Amino acid sequence: MTVVCNDDDSSRCARTESERTRQKIQEGVRIRIYSRIIILPVIAWDSLKELTILRNSTEDMAQVPLIRTEGNGSTESSIRNMVILEVGRPGDTWTYCVGRQRLAEKSECFRAMLLGPLAPAPSDPPPVLRLQHVDKRAFDHLLRYLLDETINFHTVTMAKSTLHAAHQYLCPGLVRLIVEFLEKSLTPISALEIYEGLTLYANHISWHPNWSPTAPPAPGDDAAEIAAVCTRLLLACLDVIDSDPETVFCQEYFQQLSSTEVKELVSRDTLRLTKETILFEALDRWAMFECKRNGVKPTASNKRAALSDDVWYSVRYLLMTDREFIEGPMASGIFFSEESAYIVARILGHTVKHEEEKLRNSVTGTLPKLISTPRMGTRICEDQSYKISKPGKKECQDNRKNRRKECANQGQKTCARIGNCLVRVLACIFD
Repeated sequence: MTVVCNDDDSSRCARTESERTRQKIQEGVRIRIYSRIIILPVIAWDSLKELTILRNSTEDMAQVPLIRTEGNGSTESSIRNMVILEVGRPGDTWTYCVGRQRLAEKSECFRAMLLGPLAPAPSDPPPVLRLQHVDKRAFDHLLRYLLDETINFHTVTMAKSTLHAAHQYLCPGLVRLIVEFLEKSLTPISALEIYEGLTLYANHISWHPNWSPTAPPAPGDDAAEIAAVCTRLLLACLDVIDSDPETVFCQEYFQQLSSTEVKELVSRDTLRLTKETILFEALDRWAMFECKRNGVKPTASNKRAALSDDVWYSVRYLLMTDREFIEGPMASGIFFSEESAYIVARILGHTVKHEEEKLRNSVTGTLPKLISTPRMGTRICEDQSYKISKPGKKECQDNRKNRRKECANQGQKTCARIGNCLVRVLACIFD
């Protein structure tokens, strides 16, 4: 560019021209920097009137339009409309430079965060909001959904992380997509990973019959809608856990559950368990890992203290055989010798007044309750098989003969079992 100046004004023209050149260079650098950061489209405000409304009063928030009117906005107003979101843990973040108005149109949470009274004031360069409580990949899925882009989940872990973000920012549409994916991925192997933490999002489930009328969530109640969808997923998880508890409780993910979640699962009457020893072994492994998490040695006493007595006695020891109890729970050292003797006597069906009195003297507080009722899932299966294969008249006669033979030998077998049991109990006590 050629500039003609007088000799008197040469220095002034040089300064003016250098200032213009410097401004153009700064503007070009600024545009290149923003082009690297911007992930979402930038939406400009049409006037500075909206900025004045936001600064003055919270009562004027209703005057800020959600739908942008047509108009020509300058580059400066576009930049002042932007905000930088730094998502993730410190040192491992993703940065988004987004338009406030665009997100405010899609989500009430973002509207309050970016346009509310506590929103950062518009500035150049844009202000930075640090969101350290959200996983960066989960937040990326959330933004893609708000921009009407296609979202594909590949793992249960990523879907659960996105569910946390969608619940936090009240996005029921995204929650429905996540729940549909998790329902398709629900198996006995993945049931515990999906179940973990799900009770925080779902409604409280009451297993007692409640005949009071219910209604679907009110329109616009995003929190209630999310809770209803998550409750459906929670019930599906519990159904899978009930149907195949042996596979579920053998998964390593069982050790990642909280003590409250462990108590909820082991106390269920609908578990279709073939052996109660499976449940005790799962509790023993969980207690061992809990001791390691707390930095203590996994001794028998520390494992016993890791869970309450209600949880330990949720296992129905009276449904075990004497051999299963002696080689499993009794050998683990979780129970005191008085408790073991009392449980073995109950399993064998002996008079337990003497053992109960000894246990009462050694245990402070109320005695733990032993449950002898079979679980509902097991009992239902047995009833159905009985209805399907009902024996005929000849089979009934054969069964009576077999029962007479068993009764004749029952006395000898009982004496032998009692002798073997007492020897094992004494051996464990002296050891």
